[in-house]
Amino acid sequence: MKEKFSEYYQLGKVELKEHWKNDIFCFDANVLLNLYRYTPKTRDAFFNLFEQIKARIWITYQAAYEYQKNRLVVINAQKEAYKDIRETLLKKKGEIEAKLNGFKKHPYLQTSELKTQIDSAFQSIRKDLDKLEKNHPDYIDNDPIWERLTPLLKGKIGDDFSKEDLEKIYKEGKKRYDEKVPPGYMDAKEKQNEANQSLYGDIIVWKQVIARAKEIDTSIIFITDDLKEDWWYKFKGKTISPRPELIKEFRDETKKRINIYQADWFLELANKNLAQKTAKEAIQEVRDVRLADERDIAKEIRELEMLLEDNGDPDYKKNARILANIEKSPFEKAIEENIERTKTDKE
Repeated sequence: MKEKFSEYYQLGKVELKEHWKNDIFCFDANVLLNLYRYTPKTRDAFFNLFEQIKARIWITYQAAYEYQKNRLVVINAQKEAYKDIRETLLKKKGEIEAKLNGFKKHPYLQTSELKTQIDSAFQSIRKDLDKLEKNHPDYIDNDPIWERLTPLLKGKIGDDFSKEDLEKIYKEGKKRYDEKVPPGYMDAKEKQNEANQSLYGDIIVWKQVIARAKEIDTSIIFITDDLKEDWWYKFKGKTISPRPELIKEFRDETKKRINIYQADWFLELANKNLAQKTAKEAIQEVRDVRLADERDIAKEIRELEMLLEDNGDPDYKKNARILANIEKSPFEKAIEENIERTKTDKE
């Protein structure tokens, strides 16, 4: 059974140790871009590991291209977060005050006092937000991550495919997407209006990883923070393993075994297999970012499923969006906790 379906089985400790000892490490663009989302301490932990394995690092041309193309977009999104939060604060404050206005004649609710407490809580949040924004580094003019990655990846980036080969991949990509063959088919709707190099970016990365494996004596350890089901085998909401189809395709093409990890598992296994000493707090931060992303993806999928399910209600699309957003976001919960804490302090 295991010989015929090895893609469904994990490697033993001894065999896995050999892979970590000899294989090259290939990072997807999303892993590099997520460096902008970590605290400096966790980011330094990543770079310490990069330095230890730099002789065995290799990046596909497509991943490097996507990093360069999206770097400023990610940086700007971090800056825009403060504006988005302010707008959410203002909206939520208005909603709460409007709700309280409906209870002006309530015999026990002191709406004026509650409004004062709420206003105080929101002002406190705004002050903290202003301070955080003021101290936020301007990576558009001075990007230390870019400056550290550039020399680190010198001579470690593969070549792009020829125009003719890319055209073949685009044609194959359409067929794979139609048949839901991993990877990349989950990008079909999101990127349908983008250029082919973006629409079929995951397939290009995958093909370049396979091509590289054919050129070297060892295999590849591939690290990606793409969390969608076209990379990961999921069962009842739990990620079980990389998609077995990918392991099999890689084996059929190269006669080798590929190991695929998310960033937090990569850091954890590096501690075990490379005598690395990445702090548990750093690994947990990377894991928290991944889990937050997985929740966002699950929410998008849930909303999409509802939007596609016409139940006869003429307003079903509008109602689906409302239902998909019933669960409060962590930010909304934080606001409510802050309000409650301020209220308790005054009491």
